[in-house]
Amino acid sequence: MENKNNGILLSFILPIYNVEDCLGECIESILVQITEECEIILVDDGATDSSGEICDRYSEKHSAIRVVHKENGGLSSARNAGLQIASGKYVSFVDSDDMISSDCVSQILEWIKNEGTDLCFMQVIKFYPDGTEMDLGEGIVRTELRGKDKKSAVEYLASRPKYPGSAWAKLFRREFLLKNDLHFPYDRRYSEDLGFILDSIVSAESIDALDFPFYRYRLKRKGSITNNLSSRNFYDLITFIDESLEKLTVDKKAKDDISRIAMGFVAYEYSTLIYLYNLIRKEDKKDAMKKLRQYKWILKYRSNKMSKLVFIVSRFCGIRMTAFLLKKYRKATYK
Repeated sequence: MENKNNGILLSFILPIYNVEDCLGECIESILVQITEECEIILVDDGATDSSGEICDRYSEKHSAIRVVHKENGGLSSARNAGLQIASGKYVSFVDSDDMISSDCVSQILEWIKNEGTDLCFMQVIKFYPDGTEMDLGEGIVRTELRGKDKKSAVEYLASRPKYPGSAWAKLFRREFLLKNDLHFPYDRRYSEDLGFILDSIVSAESIDALDFPFYRYRLKRKGSITNNLSSRNFYDLITFIDESLEKLTVDKKAKDDISRIAMGFVAYEYSTLIYLYNLIRKEDKKDAMKKLRQYKWILKYRSNKMSKLVFIVSRFCGIRMTAFLLKKYRKATYK
């Protein structure tokens, strides 16, 4: 990553691939709020529609916008490309089919100037094509993080209803990322940001949260990755679990206190893995079940309600029945 000091406080990095229908809306949501202390980096990841041309038109009109055109390498590759040229004191990732809320950038800049931490969590609203909106449900409250010691902060995050493992809706001090050599994996896996966020939480010396609306997460867009779960998600999540165990444990025992607490995030994702068993092809189910049984011990690090519930149900009903019940639960509650 380059290390510049040109007065830029905040870099917005947008990975872009075939989102011509909503890209302008995303860019405009940021553009109308920024000052000379901000930059927008548009990373065209080899789009085959008009997304790249849209990026160029915006950059021709606005000096705050920089464009990177590259061969298609996936979401992680695009984010890494943006990080390499970012010059802001802080960086924030925005997926190009989402948006940011109005009147939030000025408040973020004020926070950067007067406070600032290595990592900061932001509020998320999810919205649907019919206009319905609701809170994402991560349940992160600022008073439980601001000014807390590292152990208390990580413990609090691990107890939240879900692992806040998405790259978006967060602020990262760029020097912190540089110092710890934090970047996204270079393969094309799904759930590519889970490991990046886990590394960021474990490495951060200071963590905060801001309590005003920031990120607007679009649901059910045709072609969206999150709308197309498949068996590949199962095996990519296995990769995240394998990498996390290597970083956090030795012989199934956490390396230290922070690692023990951080294993709570892995336990939550193991619970997700059990749900994904429902999507495995019939011929792969035997191998998938073997993996689930191999990793069941991870639930001893359970720390939030979901992983605790999965631990109890799987203990008495078995993994296969737990997967079935999770499928029913998701169908009844997920929107």
